Formats: sequence, structure tokens, C-alpha cells
Amino acid sequence: MATIKNTRVFMDGSCPFCRAARARIEPFDTHHEVEFIDYQNAARAAEVPFPREALDAEMHVQLPDGSWRIGFFGWAAILRRLPAWRWLGWLMIVPPFRRLGSPVYRWIARHRYSLPGMPQPCAEHSCGRDGATAVKPISR
Repeated sequence: MATIKNTRVFMDGSCPFCRAARARIEPFDTHHEVEFIDYQNAARAAEVPFPREALDAEMHVQLPDGSWRIGFFGWAAILRRLPAWRWLGWLMIVPPFRRLGSPVYRWIARHRYSLPGMPQPCAEHSCGRDGATAVKPISR
């Protein structure tokens, strides 16, 4: 696998929820180890081995060693790169939290626009406003 410098988060740059999540993460990235990549940019989307539908369904995170974490496990990987939240990133991957993580991730995805402090959904299909794209779990 190719080695990359940072943990790369492939996100929908047109999605208000995705942008809000990024804005909440970046202040804690004091060592600049997390890079956000908008997969709406075709050239950047070509960097991933996943179809657009998979990127729409769950967040995809590429680690510096080239391996991938998706959905809940992507969040755990991001948190492990943030000094103030590293402990939580490690806690998320141990039992029983590991088992609860994916269902909780899907619940949040389904309710993301009704959560306190979250932005309103966008008008474009990319946000999965109808719930069709953003909450389907992908098979691994």
C-alpha cells in the first residue's frame, strides 16, 4: 500500500453537515494530521477505489499507511489523530463500543439534520436529503 502523509477524509464538500463536521474537527487538529478532500472534485474522487454511491453512503478515511476506514471506524481513526480526542478514538474500537459504533453511526446519519446545532440540509441530492444515499450501509 502507498504511504501518504496525513489521514485523508473524503467528504462531500457540498453537504452542510459534512462542512459543519469538518469545522468542528479542524480546531482540534493541532498537528495538521487530517486532510479533508472533497470527492465532488472528479480528480480527487478518482483517488479512491470506491464508487460514488459508497462515498455518498458513508464517510471514507484513508490512513497514512494507505488502508481505509469507513463510517464509524473512520470517525475513530480521525479522533485518534487529534491530541485532545485520541483517548476517545481508541476507546471507540474496544468492546462493547466497537459493536455499538456502526448502528449509532447509521442512526446519526439518518437524523443528522435534526440534531441540535447542525445545519439545514442542502437542496442537492448529494446530501442524501431523502435519506436514500447517506444511510445505506455498504457491504464490506
